[in-house]
Amino acid sequence: QWGKVNDRSEGGEASFVYDPLPSGDEDNVLYSHHSIVGRRLGSMAERRNMWGESPSTEEDVFDVFERFVRGFVPRLPWCERLEKETLASGILKPLSVLNHYGYLTINSQPRVNGAPSEDEQFGWGPRGGYVYQKAYLEFFCSPSNLDRLLEALGSHPSISLEAFNVNGERRCVWTNSFGQRNKTDGANESEDRHISAVTWGVFDGSEVLQPTIVDSLSFQIWSEEAMDMWLSVWASVYPERSESRSLIKKIHANYWHVYMVDNDFVKGDIFKVFSEILSLDPYAGSPVITSIKVRD
Repeated sequence: QWGKVNDRSEGGEASFVYDPLPSGDEDNVLYSHHSIVGRRLGSMAERRNMWGESPSTEEDVFDVFERFVRGFVPRLPWCERLEKETLASGILKPLSVLNHYGYLTINSQPRVNGAPSEDEQFGWGPRGGYVYQKAYLEFFCSPSNLDRLLEALGSHPSISLEAFNVNGERRCVWTNSFGQRNKTDGANESEDRHISAVTWGVFDGSEVLQPTIVDSLSFQIWSEEAMDMWLSVWASVYPERSESRSLIKKIHANYWHVYMVDNDFVKGDIFKVFSEILSLDPYAGSPVITSIKVRD
């Protein structure tokens, strides 16, 4: 599920069940509704038709993700659709660029600074309020792409990043409450937990409501399932010892699962760091596929 992840009125999918929060309410964790549980994935033939009959290069996989963003692939193992908020927010072009260059996005939301609660795309809660969002990206990427991103983030102190691989290794960078930049590489440090509100609202007669958070401990738990989907949902549609199956298994073994949050919800641009490392303007769109399918 992409985009309007704070909308609890949408049903259908069962969520990954865990209890990482003191409140015990996993529904307000940003990525808690991506689980494979209860989801219709399609037959093996349908999945091969969506994700490639015989992909042989990583670029073939990049193309599947890019075409999903553009509306030409109906769903991915981790997400079934793009939400209306994402479609209307102007971030489809930069998302397509990220996927073209190997930052394989599975979740995103744009920043919002004080939109009316009645707003058609971003609004929620009682009338007369104002809602806010921090920009968020969740994706898979290669070790080299992660290295480039972490290096570039040194000049973007408002952005936090956390990443896990299939071996349980962790890499993260964040700014603490004292304005100090911190970095962790290598083994996971379970006591080093980060929790951040990424969606909240202000309404008359009530406390500030924050229905969506990012929690590093919850993300680590989700990451284990997300990484396994490369094998259980995607690689499994190809014959044993085939080139395509080996390709997906290689991605599973080597790629990182990453989230980024831009804490500057007033003027921040989460895509600016990618323009620096890719030496292009993400808002100009992909250099290969220039059309976006019109969705109902």
